[in-house]
Amino acid sequence: MSDLIVQTEGGVGLLTLNRPKALNALSHDMINGIAEALTKWADDDSIRCVLIDGAGERAFCAGGDIQAIYENGPKDPIGSLEFWREEYRLNAMIANYKKPYIALMHGFTMGGGVGVSAHGSHRIVTDGSVISMPEVGIGFLPDVGGTWLLNKAPQGLGAYYGISGARMGPDDAIYMGFADAYVPQEQFETIRDRLIGGARITDLLAEISQKPPAGDARKNAKSIAKWFDAANFDQVMTNVESDKSEFAQGALKLLKRQCPLSVKSTFYALNEVQNYTSIEECLKLEFRFCAASLKGKNFYEGIRAAVIDKDRNPKWEPADLGDVSDEMVTAMFASLGDNELTF
Repeated sequence: MSDLIVQTEGGVGLLTLNRPKALNALSHDMINGIAEALTKWADDDSIRCVLIDGAGERAFCAGGDIQAIYENGPKDPIGSLEFWREEYRLNAMIANYKKPYIALMHGFTMGGGVGVSAHGSHRIVTDGSVISMPEVGIGFLPDVGGTWLLNKAPQGLGAYYGISGARMGPDDAIYMGFADAYVPQEQFETIRDRLIGGARITDLLAEISQKPPAGDARKNAKSIAKWFDAANFDQVMTNVESDKSEFAQGALKLLKRQCPLSVKSTFYALNEVQNYTSIEECLKLEFRFCAASLKGKNFYEGIRAAVIDKDRNPKWEPADLGDVSDEMVTAMFASLGDNELTF
C-alpha cells in the first residue's frame, strides 16, 4: 500500500497520508506525490476542491521524517536540503492554491503536518486534535511556513507557542489562526461524503461546525502578551519568571528545556517576518536556517535525544541562553547565494 493515497471522486481530489504506524510522518516521496497531484488538479475543471486527511486514529501527520534527515544529513547535506526545498515549495503551493483545500486535522498535527494542512483554505479540527510546532525542542525552528502562521497570531502568542512548542487544542488552534472550524470527530466522514456528493465546504461548515471549549491560548492571552512585550528574549524570560501563576511556571519549564540557539533564532526570525508580505519570504528565511542546521550539531543532537536514543537529555551548544550571541543567531540566517530557495 502506498504511503500516499491519491484518488478523485465526485469532483473532489482526495489525498490520504498513509503511514499510520509512523503517525503519517512525511517522506520525500509523499511530498513529491502531493505536489504532483495538486499541480495536476489545479487546471482540471472536473476537480472542485481538494480534501487531505491522515490514516489511522492517532494523527493527521506528526511531522516530517526527521529520522531520515538524521541518518542522511551528515553524509549528504545537499540531498537533505533538497527535501526541505521541495517541502517548502509545496507549502507555498498550498497557501496559494486557487481551489478550496480542506484539511481534516485529527489527532497529532505537528511540524510538517502543519505545513500540509494549516496553509489550506479550510482547516478543520476535532475532538483530540493536538497542533504544535515542536521544532525548537529538537534544535531547529518552526519551519514549513510556521513563522508566517505564528506571526499572524494574537500579540505574543505566536512567539510563545513557536518557541515553547506548547500544544494547541481545537480552540487554541482556531484562536491562533492555525484552524478555521471545529467539527466533532463523528462528522468527519460526513464532510467527506457530502463534499463528494456536491456540497460546498463553506455551506457545510456553516451547518455542522460547533464552538469548542475555550483553551489555554484564549484564557492566557493577556499574560503571554505581557511576557513577550520585550526587545530581546532575555527580558522575556525575566517577565515569565516574575509571573508566579501556575500557567507561567509551567511555561517557564517548557522554555528552559528548549535549545538555546533555536530559542533566540526563532525570536529573531519572528521579529524579522513582521514586515514580510508573503509566505515565500518566510520560507526563504527558514530555508537559510535549514542549511546552517545541517552543518551544525544541535539539530542532530535534538533528534538523537528525542527520536533515536530517546533519553530526552540533549547536550546543546551553547548550553545556556546567556551564551548565545547576536552573531551566532544572525549566522544561522546567512545568505546562501546561488543556493537560496526559489519558487
